Amino acid sequence: MTDAARQQAWEARYGAAAVWTGKVNAHLKDWVEAHPHAEPATSIDLACGEGADAIWLAAQGWRVTGVDFSQAAIDRATAAAKDRGVEATWIVADLTAWLADQPADLVTVSFLHEPAHVRHAVWRTAASAVAEGGTLLITGHRPDVEGASGPPPETRFTADEVIAALGAPWRAHVREAHRDGVGHHAGHVMTDLIITLTR
Repeated sequence: MTDAARQQAWEARYGAAAVWTGKVNAHLKDWVEAHPHAEPATSIDLACGEGADAIWLAAQGWRVTGVDFSQAAIDRATAAAKDRGVEATWIVADLTAWLADQPADLVTVSFLHEPAHVRHAVWRTAASAVAEGGTLLITGHRPDVEGASGPPPETRFTADEVIAALGAPWRAHVREAHRDGVGHHAGHVMTDLIITLTR
């Protein structure tokens, strides 16, 4: 599938109905609660989808920008933020080429499962947006047993792949977490990979 076809597929998916739960990524929530920041801290959520993570951060007092290549996703995020009574900046952009106007204290890429050339480019975009002393938090499903629930094997990744794609000068902390799947993954145990990188 071409990059353009993937974008069209996501536009159609987001345009048809809500895709995700609307709940914050638990690994992001855990990190934020363990690392209190003096307000107003800034964050950028790349591949933000319907905005659940960005909206949760905004509700915690962060200045948030959410970026996604799908207009339909950003429309849903904008509406959800309005319903929650929080403010965030929403941008439709090609994540492989977008550049932040200002670096952020926290940049997140959560469960972006795309072909290697796409995810590597998005990770580099994310890295370029992290302020000195800031954090890049990447979460996803690690490579798993054949036939496991979740994204196709070729779109999963390891911590070594992330670190190699970004290069120096990052300090990395890696952990895995097992959890019960939700939504269309219900009934399966998912293995999440949580990679925290600091400059």
